[in-house]
Amino acid sequence: MNLLKVVSGENGQGASLYKKNPLGARLSVQRCAVFALLEQLADDNEQFFAQRANSSAYTKRLQKAYGEILAYTPAVRDIVQKMQDIAPKYDFDEQTPGNGFRSLVCVCDIVVLHLISISRDCIENCQTMMFRTSYYCKEVESYCAVLRFLLLALQQVINTAEKLPGSSLFPPLSDDYSKYQDLLKRIQALDSSCFYGRPLGFQFSASVGKIFRFIGVVLATYSLSWEKGHGPIGSLINSGRFILSPEQRASRILKVTREADIDFCKGFWNLSELGNDVPKLFCPNMAVNEAREINWVGPITVASNQGGTVRIPEPSAHTGVRPVRIRILSYTHRELLSPPGAPNQQPLSPYLLFHCHGGGYVATSSKSHETYLRTWAKLLNCPVVSVDYSLAPENPFPRPTEEVLYAYAYVINNAALMGWTGEKICMVGDSAGGNLIMSVNLRLIELDVKRKPDGLVLLYTPFLFQYLPSPSRLLSFMDPLLHMGVVLRCVEAYTRGSNAEKQGDDSNSVPSASGNGHKSLQEYVEQVQRAQKSDSVDFESSSSIVSLVNLIPDGSLPENAPPRSPPAKAAKGEDESDMKAASSEEEDDLYDDCASLSAVQVKSDPLCIHLSSNMYDRNLVHYLRTHPLTKDSLVVLGPNGRPENGNEKAGESSLNVEGEEKKPSMSRPSRLSTLLCAPLRSGTTSMPCSPVEGESGSSKMVASQSTHNIAGSTNVPPVHKRSLSQSLVDTAALAAAHAFDNISDWLEYSSASAQSDKPKLDRAASLAPQLAAEMQRAEGEDGPTSYLETLMQREVPRDALISPMYASSECLRQLAPMWFIACHMDPLLDDTISFARKVRACGGRVMSVDLLDSLPHGFLNFTLVSPECREGAKLSLLRIKQALGISDSTSDTS
Repeated sequence: MNLLKVVSGENGQGASLYKKNPLGARLSVQRCAVFALLEQLADDNEQFFAQRANSSAYTKRLQKAYGEILAYTPAVRDIVQKMQDIAPKYDFDEQTPGNGFRSLVCVCDIVVLHLISISRDCIENCQTMMFRTSYYCKEVESYCAVLRFLLLALQQVINTAEKLPGSSLFPPLSDDYSKYQDLLKRIQALDSSCFYGRPLGFQFSASVGKIFRFIGVVLATYSLSWEKGHGPIGSLINSGRFILSPEQRASRILKVTREADIDFCKGFWNLSELGNDVPKLFCPNMAVNEAREINWVGPITVASNQGGTVRIPEPSAHTGVRPVRIRILSYTHRELLSPPGAPNQQPLSPYLLFHCHGGGYVATSSKSHETYLRTWAKLLNCPVVSVDYSLAPENPFPRPTEEVLYAYAYVINNAALMGWTGEKICMVGDSAGGNLIMSVNLRLIELDVKRKPDGLVLLYTPFLFQYLPSPSRLLSFMDPLLHMGVVLRCVEAYTRGSNAEKQGDDSNSVPSASGNGHKSLQEYVEQVQRAQKSDSVDFESSSSIVSLVNLIPDGSLPENAPPRSPPAKAAKGEDESDMKAASSEEEDDLYDDCASLSAVQVKSDPLCIHLSSNMYDRNLVHYLRTHPLTKDSLVVLGPNGRPENGNEKAGESSLNVEGEEKKPSMSRPSRLSTLLCAPLRSGTTSMPCSPVEGESGSSKMVASQSTHNIAGSTNVPPVHKRSLSQSLVDTAALAAAHAFDNISDWLEYSSASAQSDKPKLDRAASLAPQLAAEMQRAEGEDGPTSYLETLMQREVPRDALISPMYASSECLRQLAPMWFIACHMDPLLDDTISFARKVRACGGRVMSVDLLDSLPHGFLNFTLVSPECREGAKLSLLRIKQALGISDSTSDTS
């Protein structure tokens, strides 16, 4: 995982510097050479399958798919070049390359590398007797559909970007928003189901991809409970087709995210509530872990900057007065916090962490976020207070802001009861919680409250609750956890309340939870348990949930995978060294998965694709290293960022001075030479045999932390002789893979989405982006209005307490020092970049902006099952320490 950092402060002073330990070598390859290689592979495969005698239906489909790839790859390459040209002006600064344009380029790079890896396997194995034609056909078609969507959608993005003023990622905040909503409408009309089938989670790290495939099956299965005649047992039985047929799973997920009501969205976001018992087994034990209510009656008085007092009113919006709920966690017993007879009581801590959880304002709680809060409480060695604010749609804005503000005032006035001296306090929030933290701080400034927090740590936070387009928000159409349909309903519930959906058009609205009788996600799972107690998937066991995520997509454990270390090591260790050891063990245990290609890093280099230093596809690197089109452009970069092994002039033989690709006719090798250049594998008689969706051939996942490993792996691996038993095992596995393919074929259905997009694709390949975008805009205006489009057209208040982007420069200047953490693949990335730039422009204190590669929105919730997410949580902890002024020595004694 790449960690980018930028450090700045007020007048450039007082910034705290942080440098991550060197990750060792990484790989860089010329982008134009990679696109040229994809074109050649597509051409070779198309010709081969066109000439194949006695062609089956799958063979003809492969020929057609490769024909599409060959036709549209040049158009995608041109669009990527345009986005690379304009991306730098939208970065936070030169040291922090990152914005929605760069993220979309990274997505295109990942798709191209996936297609190269799959096409390479086709080239090597297509003439063998047991070639898995149906498997490779579906893999190629899946990523071809992704390429199709990107080509059509990015045309719109380029056209819209040219109309925006200056270097703004969003339209002018004071403008008429209705004229910008056409972009979202046109993209929403495209078929995005391709992202929820075989490529599900392809843009993230391998460990996160496994989590999302599991969540995708659960989500599609749960959605069946909506329909009449689908009880828990029937839904469980029908769920098998979502495991065996990724295409049907994709169609189901897309249908649900577009048509579901807010009650389903709440159940979807509450998925993490199923693992509330997991922290008890895998996370540090807390001396204090109590849910409390603030039973204070009436306003709370706090000091003002003018020497007077300010009264913080008791929350009463929408549902009347009732106690505010908080959760207090402490790794040690402390005076006044713990009961009088508690053993080993420590003195009051000078530090306190004030936390607000995410969940789209409609779901989750502090308890479901204990997986990382417990670890933070131990490593910070200070109390953690997390607010369980009331949720929408029953308690929309401003109720959550009132409750968090009231809880903050209570904590400030009753520091000793929290086990705190009252010295240093840091406020941290993730997603919706980060928005609440910022809203409360703006309110503190409005009220002129004297005691403000000492620092704010904001993780993947939305700062603009408007249906406005930005490059990164296009990622929501491919994000399984943050799809546009779910986001729109959360915004609607928070800003309009429980009557929000009733105000819509009845003809477009979906039956409510009470109307169709479907249950919450937890109730549904409990009913499944009662009806299917003997089932091997035991949702009541916390460990079984974690092990389920670690399954490969067909539901079985990999044969050769070593036993995975339990995530408990990361939390139960006595210090951070234990966490590092556990993380290293899990990274070493990663097995075959084509999702390794998601480890493409976002860099400022406009000409090259940078592969992660700690995760890559070994066989793909071998292929790029030996193929004539790419061998001179593949560079091994050392920890200092300089080429190694004399590769300073890499790429000169295949590229001219201007960086333009040489004509294929001049340097194109024959298909035979391509086959000869393919790296020899361990056991060349073996075939790709794993019936795993998203896996192309026999790509190997490796973890490398040193220059030696990554440089050495680019050499051709030695050939080993295979025993008879090994050959028999491979043959049996291949036969099982064919059987799996046959079962999948029974569930296959035809989709007309590709045909409906055919005219648009023809235009995209033949017309300029502006003309193609205008024609798509005209077609979008003639289409029917969906319920999502109705939601987009509704007004969202332009209130700074809802969307901090509207805050005045004077208010932003008075905010506490801020540490921002976001993800390159997060649809809310542009929110963070734009807001941080605005704060800096008005003289505010932006201490750092960290952008993380290959991690999803909400990565803190996946720390137990993903080593990359755990690394992101460690960075978050470091920023919290900086905000509190904690050094390693002081955290041990506080």
